[in-house]
Amino acid sequence: MPSYFTSAPGKVILFGEHAVVYGKVATAGSLGLRSYTLVQTRTDGAIEVNLPEVQLVRSWKTSDIPRQARWEGYPYPPATMNTELLDHLTKFVDLAAYTNRSQAAIALLYLHSYLTTDEIVDQGYDLSVRSTLPVGAGLGSSASYSVCLATALLKLNGHLTGLSQDVVAQRDLVNQWAFQAEKVIHGNPSGIDNTVSTLGGAVMFKKGEKIEPLPGFQSLRFLLTNTRVPRETQVQVANVRKLQEKYSSDSLLFSSLFKFPSVVNPVLDAINEISVSCKELFAQDDVDRAHLLTRFGELVDVNHGLLATLGVSHPALEKVREISSKVGLKSKLTGAGGGGCALTLIRDDVTPETVAVVKQLLEAEGFQCLETQVGGPGAGVSTLAGPTTIAEFLSHDKTWFDATPAWEYFV
Repeated sequence: MPSYFTSAPGKVILFGEHAVVYGKVATAGSLGLRSYTLVQTRTDGAIEVNLPEVQLVRSWKTSDIPRQARWEGYPYPPATMNTELLDHLTKFVDLAAYTNRSQAAIALLYLHSYLTTDEIVDQGYDLSVRSTLPVGAGLGSSASYSVCLATALLKLNGHLTGLSQDVVAQRDLVNQWAFQAEKVIHGNPSGIDNTVSTLGGAVMFKKGEKIEPLPGFQSLRFLLTNTRVPRETQVQVANVRKLQEKYSSDSLLFSSLFKFPSVVNPVLDAINEISVSCKELFAQDDVDRAHLLTRFGELVDVNHGLLATLGVSHPALEKVREISSKVGLKSKLTGAGGGGCALTLIRDDVTPETVAVVKQLLEAEGFQCLETQVGGPGAGVSTLAGPTTIAEFLSHDKTWFDATPAWEYFV
C-alpha cells in the first residue's frame, strides 16, 4: 500500500506590494510555515478526504467521479480550464458555493479527474492535509494546499518518478497542476503563489513577464505578526488606484490647481527600485552576512514607508513597527496592507531574549506572533515505509514533520 507525505510552504511578499499592479518588480519568498499531506491507497475504491483547517471530512466512490480521456500534452494540463467539469463537480460536492471547503474539495476532484490511473481508481485513496498556515491571511495557504495536492496525486499515480533525475521537468509538472488547482479556487490567480510554493527560495516577478528565481538569495529569519485585522486586498488595491489617478500628472484638476508633477508614480518607481536593490544585494559574491542583513533591513524600512505613503498601512501595523523599532528591528507590512500581517527581520546578532521581549509586547496588543524562515525549500515528498492512520497523521505538528527523514525537494 503506497503511502507518501507531501509538503509545500506558504509565501510572503518581501518587496513590491501594490507597485506590481502597475508593472513594477516585486519580490516574494517561501515561508517556513507549511502544509503537509498524507496520501495512501485503499482497497475499496473510495476517496476519503480530511481537511481539518477548512472543516472538510468527506468520502466519495471513485466510480462516481468523471475521468477525462487522454489529451495532447499529457500529463501536463490541458491549455484551457474545463468549465463543464467544474460545473459538474460543483454540484457533485454539494457544499455551499465559494467557501474554503467547497473550493478545496472541487480542486481535489478536478485534479483527480485528469490524473488518476485505472489502478488508483480501483483501489481508492485517503488524502488528509494539515497546515500551519493561517487561512485568509495573505500567506499563500491555498497555494500551499494546491502544491501539496498536485504533488500527492502526481506521485500516487506514478507521474513523479523520483527526484534524483529530471528534477526541473517534474517541478514544472507539479507547478502547472498546482496552478490548475489555484484557478479552481481563485478563478484568475497570478501564478506567483504556487510558483514560490513549488520552487521555494525567493522569486522576482513583473506583470506579464516570466517569474524568475532570485539568484543568491539566502534564507532569512523573520518574526511574522498577524495583527488579526481582516485585510481586504481588493479595497486596498482600489484605494491605491484612486490615489494614482488623483495625483498623476495627467489629472486636469491636480495640474490646474497645483502645477505639480506626478506624486504617486515616483513612489511606485521607488518601490520598484527596492526590489532591484534587493537583487543587486544578493548578487554580490563576497558580501558580509552582517552587512547584507543591515542593508536588507534598510530596504524593509524604506519599503514600508513608501507603502504607508500610498495609504495602505494601518494603526495595528504601525504599532508592530513602533514596538520592534524600540529594540532596533525593522518591520514592514506584507501583502495588501490595511491590516493583515507584518514581517520583522531578525538579524543573526539578535538574541533570543530580545525576540522573546518583542513577542511578549506584540502579543499583549492581541497580535499573533510566529518565528519563521523565508527562503527555505519548496515542494517535497517523503515515501513512508508503510501505511499510517489518519488520526496519527493529524496528531503531528510542524516539528515532527520537519524532522521526518527522507524528504526529497525539487532543487
